[in-house]
Amino acid sequence: MITLKASANDIEGALIELHHTASNGANSDARHAGNFLLALWDSDHHPLHIQDFQYLDPTLMRKALQLFTFLMTTGTRLDKFISAEAMQQVADNLSTLNSQGFISQNYATNDWRRKRPAPPTAPAARTLP
Repeated sequence: MITLKASANDIEGALIELHHTASNGANSDARHAGNFLLALWDSDHHPLHIQDFQYLDPTLMRKALQLFTFLMTTGTRLDKFISAEAMQQVADNLSTLNSQGFISQNYATNDWRRKRPAPPTAPAARTLP
């Protein structure tokens, strides 16, 4: 059972943990926490998908719901509690996490250059009769 009552320290701790996970993490919790924080920051550009909560670790889910409940019941916005620079860190990490699926080789070691297959041979030229 998830309790949504929280003290000011709980809300601050939830925001700190969610931000740390979203800006430094490298797993799906980081991606979902980042999407959640960006949706609270600017929902016009980052819509919140409620079903994404099911993929969060239960501890992070509780913290996210406590933060969400606090912001909605008090009518405050996330930008009162976190800076634009901190949210840019989240956006940068989220961009990295979202693009990792497209990277198939380790580009940092340049091993991909040696493993690239040779191009196929060109077809023989046709001659006119």
